[in-house]
Amino acid sequence: MNKKQAIILGATGAAGQNIVEFTAVHPWFEIACLSGSERSHNKSYREATSAAAFFREEPPGEIMGMKVVGADHVDPRDYDVAFSALPSEIAKIQEAKFGKHIPVISTAAAYRYEEDTPVLLPDVNPTHIEMIEGQRKKRGWNGYIVPGPNCTTIGLVTSLKPLLDTYRVDTVSMVSMQSLSGAGEKGLRADSEYRLNAVKNVIPLIEGEEGKVVKETNKILGNMFESKLVDASINIHATCTRVDVEIVHTEAVHLGLGKAASIDDIRKTLNGYRSEAQLLKLPSVAEQPIIVVEEADGPQPKKHGDYPKMVTLVGRLRENPIFRNGVSYVLTSDNLEKGA
Repeated sequence: MNKKQAIILGATGAAGQNIVEFTAVHPWFEIACLSGSERSHNKSYREATSAAAFFREEPPGEIMGMKVVGADHVDPRDYDVAFSALPSEIAKIQEAKFGKHIPVISTAAAYRYEEDTPVLLPDVNPTHIEMIEGQRKKRGWNGYIVPGPNCTTIGLVTSLKPLLDTYRVDTVSMVSMQSLSGAGEKGLRADSEYRLNAVKNVIPLIEGEEGKVVKETNKILGNMFESKLVDASINIHATCTRVDVEIVHTEAVHLGLGKAASIDDIRKTLNGYRSEAQLLKLPSVAEQPIIVVEEADGPQPKKHGDYPKMVTLVGRLRENPIFRNGVSYVLTSDNLEKGA
């Protein structure tokens, strides 16, 4: 199989470095270009990231030695696919430039809320791919833009999907405890004022995050009807906080189901969930996307890495008497593996 030639947009930032790290070992893609700001143009990737390198495992030497190219110096038609980690305000312009010609897979929020654009999570809503053809026709593009969800939304919608399909979900209240890496460079740089303030602390506000969780959850859990997406109508309340944890988001979830179910049945539903992504055996998805942990004090960010990659872990599964047919649980999700 010939590998697809990929360009990484925003390759020098924290999220871009994460994409480079994963794409470098992906069996379907070859990194053909690393694109960054004009400030990084013509520098080696090693030099461009030296002041703020956040790799969990540094990419191979040939990748680190590649020259970074400013986005205005590249022709999208030279590549098969673009992976974008651009800031949203820049993504609004640059992703459209590339999307006219080739597929753009993005971590940015710039196009998430456009009516013709799916927010895609293969474990949850693969049928939303249908929206791509409509986007192409509407915009007159050969390519398309498909953003992924906010990193906080990912664990939540993954855990809700099998419950929604089996029992219906009416109401959700969620409190997130988000890791520093989810804040990008300001959360990772040792000398960042934001990071220093977070040490041994909880920051009870992440600007704009709660609204994203509500919008994206209902969009991702919506259904296709005559090639149009109809959002889900779950009542959702979210409180998003930043905590002094390096990697992995934790969420305490409380919900009301449309019909009663035993905790044992819910455990089986979560553990047994599979999507089309698992049936297709895609290389980047977990064989079992949700694992209900047995430890009484699990899941924990520190122990998340003991489990297979790309999974959502669920624990502390119990009845919640506050909600009608109420259930509570705690989940963890690696925000770098599955979110940036």
